[in-house]
Amino acid sequence: MQVELDLAFLEELLAAVGPSGFEGEARKVWKRAAEAFADEVWEDTNGNVFAQINPGKPGRLMLDGHLDEIGLIVTDIDEKGFVYVQGLGGWDPQVLVGQRVRFLGKKGEVLGVVGRKAAHLLEEEDRRKAVRIRDLWVDLGVDAREEALAYLEVGSVGVLDQPLRYLHGRRIVSKAIDNRIGAFAVLEALRHLRDAGAQVEVTAVASAQEEVSGAGAGTAAFRLKPRQAIVVDVTHCTRVPGVEKRVAGQAELGKGPDLSVGPYLHPELVRRLRAIAEREGIPYTTSVESGHTRTNADAVALTREGVPTAVVSVPNRYMHSPSEMIDLGDVERVVRLVALYGLELEEIRGR
Repeated sequence: MQVELDLAFLEELLAAVGPSGFEGEARKVWKRAAEAFADEVWEDTNGNVFAQINPGKPGRLMLDGHLDEIGLIVTDIDEKGFVYVQGLGGWDPQVLVGQRVRFLGKKGEVLGVVGRKAAHLLEEEDRRKAVRIRDLWVDLGVDAREEALAYLEVGSVGVLDQPLRYLHGRRIVSKAIDNRIGAFAVLEALRHLRDAGAQVEVTAVASAQEEVSGAGAGTAAFRLKPRQAIVVDVTHCTRVPGVEKRVAGQAELGKGPDLSVGPYLHPELVRRLRAIAEREGIPYTTSVESGHTRTNADAVALTREGVPTAVVSVPNRYMHSPSEMIDLGDVERVVRLVALYGLELEEIRGR
């Protein structure tokens, strides 16, 4: 199977604003791409969007990639018009200073800048302290609370304003790799399954709220009642300075998908993925999860009477930053591996 990625779709998806619980803009992009080929496309009340081929046929394979990205939510606006925020998802506040924020405002998108007292004005003791989100503010370029309230309100959400960029070769950086790339990959895998003539029911899910709860994938799995599931997410690329592979695993950019092994993950499903990768010459690495995977697999695997679940990950550098980095070759291999698994889908019985 040859895999060619729809890069125009990827670029539009990564550009969308879609923090956890507020994925609407990204959901529209994903849904529009799905409607071009899927047999059925629908949304649920939790913010998940589904694309299905061969409804009613045997199989019932669920492919999940969460659609949300980490973001910011407005908690207060002071009398001078400075905006205070909390994180939607896990931020390292050190990366926020000086960044631009794109809010979904009352009248459309609103741009602001994350501010902090300049280093020249900090006391020596303060310079050595780690930055906290509560010590930062967002400057809209206005002078009073009334001016700011014309654009934003408590509860307005935003993301960092960083466009996708291509680096040397086929690597890209984006604010929303985690995990818009998973949502992209599962829909691409579904498209390739359709094109290859798959005769089983497969549903791709762009799930909501993973960064804050994982609830989206759990409710999606409850609705679909899948017989098997593959969750596509990102994992830390460990080929960077200061990271011990004995602790963090062996995942590297350009080395193919990473397959997780652990108690939440079904060994037979993982074994079949490995067998396909080795037969087809798809390079892969293996990571160990000694308990929770900290992905949507945790919710999916425990749905109803239990769902055999695997995690296939794209190695990612600088996770939860405005410049997450991946290799597009790894994404192609993920799409190919997942699609081949769907073409050869067989029932899993026992463990």
